[in-house]
Amino acid sequence: MNKTELFLARRFLIHSRKGTLPILVLFSILGVLLGTGTMLVVNGVMTGFHHELKARILGMTPHVIVHRFFDAPISDWQPLVHEIQKMPEVKAAGPYLLTKVMVRAKDYVDGAVVRGVPQDGGVKGPELQKSVVMGEFDLRPGHVLLGSALAAQLRVMPGDTLELLSPVSAVQTPLGTILEPKQVVVSGIFDAGLYDYNATLILGNLRDVQDLIDWQSSILGIEVDLQDPYRAKAFATNLEQQLGYPYQVLSWTDLNRSLFAALSLEKLAMFLVLILMVVIASFSIIATLTIMVTQKTREIGILRSLGFSRRQVLRIFLWVGIVIGVLGILLGLLVGYGVAAFIQYSGFVRLPPEVYFIDYLPVLIRARDVFLIVVSALVVVVLASLLPARRAANLDPVEAIRYE
Repeated sequence: MNKTELFLARRFLIHSRKGTLPILVLFSILGVLLGTGTMLVVNGVMTGFHHELKARILGMTPHVIVHRFFDAPISDWQPLVHEIQKMPEVKAAGPYLLTKVMVRAKDYVDGAVVRGVPQDGGVKGPELQKSVVMGEFDLRPGHVLLGSALAAQLRVMPGDTLELLSPVSAVQTPLGTILEPKQVVVSGIFDAGLYDYNATLILGNLRDVQDLIDWQSSILGIEVDLQDPYRAKAFATNLEQQLGYPYQVLSWTDLNRSLFAALSLEKLAMFLVLILMVVIASFSIIATLTIMVTQKTREIGILRSLGFSRRQVLRIFLWVGIVIGVLGILLGLLVGYGVAAFIQYSGFVRLPPEVYFIDYLPVLIRARDVFLIVVSALVVVVLASLLPARRAANLDPVEAIRYE
């Protein structure tokens, strides 16, 4: 960095023989500020939403599930569970069973998904215990846990009795098909943090669900939690190769592939749109530097006659644009952080959980995202400053001194 060039850039930026230039400089800084601040807030909201959604999904979804093709029952599953539990990457493994039912509580009826797990809650037992908001965590035979939205729909409380009806256990009689209800007691109500789980999920004892659909001692699959959930994809691929046909192994990212792909695409699209905002703001930098070159034509000629090269003059005006851009970026980061903190901690923005899965707007600002925003904005600012700076560098010194 040449101190003389930077000093002259600051002088050109601050001092003007006409009053319009400082106003244009302020508008240029404001444009970069708004573009950078908006990029930071929107990117933070998208990242926060993505991160929060992952955390809530992982709170109720096993990292890996093992099942047979076409969801065929697995009868001799105990040796397979023991084999998986011995793997060093595995934190916990256990059986599960899933089926759709109609649930009835007095005059209220709704559809639901029953997930049968061992009495301790299976691999998600600790998370399930933390999610109980009413009643107690009790998955003994004859007891179930209900999602909060489903419990509200059925108007039930802990201690009430429900009837579970499955078409699998239908009985043919001379009077037609009859569904045999299985009575269970609501031991607790949980809040999983995701509306879909709260509105549709019932957690029951594995033995009860087996009886409900007449699967005897068979299970649907094995759920696995890993030490590192973000290595689930590689683990699932390796395990599927080891087990071979007829087993299929899916990671939690496979189960939610379409959702995360849509979120990633949306984040990229928003980033590109916001970069365009900075590009639009850079036009004010071009206009400001072009007017500055016009006003400083005589000074440019004097500098050239004193021995300044074209490259030095170009760098002076590049520094002017960079200073405008850096001030706008720094102020934009401060404003963006302030707005993001307000959104995060005030709870000002609420979301309908049935649409967005969660009921508030999370914000997460990561260092690498800030770095990407700053670099992108600086590149745009430098490119915008280059055209007027080249014009200043190409001025003929004799004509420039004769200017005015």
